[in-house]
Amino acid sequence: MRSLGTLLVFFLLSSPAPMVAQVQVEMQPNKITVGDPVELTLTAPLSVDVTIIWPGPDELKPAEIIKSNTIKIGRTEQQIKYILSIFEPGQFELKHVPVVFSSASQADTVFVDPGSIVVESVLSPTDSAADIRDIHPPVKLSWTLRELLPYIIAGLVIILAGVIGYILWRRYKIRKGEIVPTGPPPPPAHVIALRRLEELRIKKLWQNGYLKEYHSELTEIVKEYIGGRYKLNAPEMTTDEMLESRNNWAENDEGFRQVKRILTSGDLVKFAKFKPEPQENDGNLTHAFTFVEATKPDESDNGSKSKVRIEAEEVLA
Repeated sequence: MRSLGTLLVFFLLSSPAPMVAQVQVEMQPNKITVGDPVELTLTAPLSVDVTIIWPGPDELKPAEIIKSNTIKIGRTEQQIKYILSIFEPGQFELKHVPVVFSSASQADTVFVDPGSIVVESVLSPTDSAADIRDIHPPVKLSWTLRELLPYIIAGLVIILAGVIGYILWRRYKIRKGEIVPTGPPPPPAHVIALRRLEELRIKKLWQNGYLKEYHSELTEIVKEYIGGRYKLNAPEMTTDEMLESRNNWAENDEGFRQVKRILTSGDLVKFAKFKPEPQENDGNLTHAFTFVEATKPDESDNGSKSKVRIEAEEVLA
């Protein structure tokens, strides 16, 4: 059954004229078995300068508060929902339940009468003490988002911390060489060098007046190839350091002369503003191609150009 009552309560504020406050009361069901839940809802008008003090456990005796939740309805009303229960048989009257309206100048109490609750025993009239059984299992109340939010945030923080910790641990192990990074292996040094040389040839930098840029890029390609091919820190070496370490990368005198010419010409152009003849610019690029082709790892060769260089020319053409 459903019991709904609306009380019109008059109370005085600071002005002499009375102000009408409407408190709505709804309680259901009004007949239960011992331990079953009863929902009591109180709704009152809301004002900016008035605070509502709702009934507590003492005011709702003999019922016990299992759960309560206060919400704001729009800008004009406030509502509280109680889940109550009574754990002994009988008929119980909930009356003179106080709702306090408090302002800066005064406080007024409104008494509401939710009604009566009939509580039946779990034993039927014909049952004996030997037939006593457990009462209904505990009522499972649904969780609100506000109650779940702290657990959700905590879970996300734990997951994020775990992911960050794993990433840092993996990077540390990779640096120590205990873990080999997964993924496809990088292209061989000679493949990268030949493709970059083709790109440099097609850009025609020195032909368009970018002489310094041309020799800088050519020098960089040759050093990075030597670094990758022979496991040296060649990109960080000066020309003199490169030439002094020839035993680490020069497989023959011809290759040494080719690299020496490329690096020396590059230094003269970059630091002495030297302007080589056109044939020398093209010759240095040819020397770079020849050096890479001659020192790359063994592979089949069907002509004067490697398959990698032919592939690079076709892609970049």
